[in-house]
Amino acid sequence: MIGATNHRDALDPAILRPGRFDLHHSLVRPTQAQVLHMLRRALPEAAEPDLVMLARVFSGETPAMIDAAIRAAKAQARRSGQPLRIPTLIAARPPAPEGYDRRIAIHECGHAIVATLLRAGPVRQMQLSRDGGSTSRGSAIHEGTPLEFEHELTIILAGRAAERLALGSITAGAGGSAESDLAQASALQLQLDREFGLGVNGNGWLGPANMQRLLPDDADRLRVKLDQFERRARALLAPHRDLLETLAAHLVEHRELQEADLRPWLSGLQPVDLAETDLNGGPSG
Repeated sequence: MIGATNHRDALDPAILRPGRFDLHHSLVRPTQAQVLHMLRRALPEAAEPDLVMLARVFSGETPAMIDAAIRAAKAQARRSGQPLRIPTLIAARPPAPEGYDRRIAIHECGHAIVATLLRAGPVRQMQLSRDGGSTSRGSAIHEGTPLEFEHELTIILAGRAAERLALGSITAGAGGSAESDLAQASALQLQLDREFGLGVNGNGWLGPANMQRLLPDDADRLRVKLDQFERRARALLAPHRDLLETLAAHLVEHRELQEADLRPWLSGLQPVDLAETDLNGGPSG
């Protein structure tokens, strides 16, 4: 039996136990190489350079979105009695708002740089799309120590910190859905406090938090902690602002960077001991 869902977190845990659905796979958005393969099949008459250019334009989009755009372009070409031309298809796509791609790239590069500094690499992929960006990386959490969780929270908030550092402002991009940076950071910090015995409640186990019914003191404590981790991320990024800016420009140009592409950019970063940076974003001691 095969099942599919867009919201795995909404499934009853019983469905996911061994004996029900034994293998679990996430279908992520295709890479540019995979998009190019799709385009070769869908547009066999197109020239390879045009397909490569189109694959970059479609970077980060789902197969369904790509298929819909191609079908619409083919239909328009039939109605006009003209052959489908790739440059025309590209030109017809609405441009991103001014500065949008750069901001998203700054955000994603912030995650990548801080993940490398805090030994949560390798950064496997960064990708821009019309509706945001994504960074695929390793986790900072291995043994489950308090310091590892601090590392992970700092990395999660590094995108927001990078925007504030490089652009002087932040947007709603770090928030929104339950998969957003702010949602992940909030959930993780509350788990530390309520479920993992590594937070304000010590050995007490209070169970999962109801985000809509947090007590005012809990909400205030959460805000203070996440603000501290964002400041720490900004302190880690500040010495590497030139790298942040140039890597972001490179990502805007190419739309997608794989681990091999990123290695020359990130390999020179020296891992940081978080003891050197306190939670207020300055040197400890």
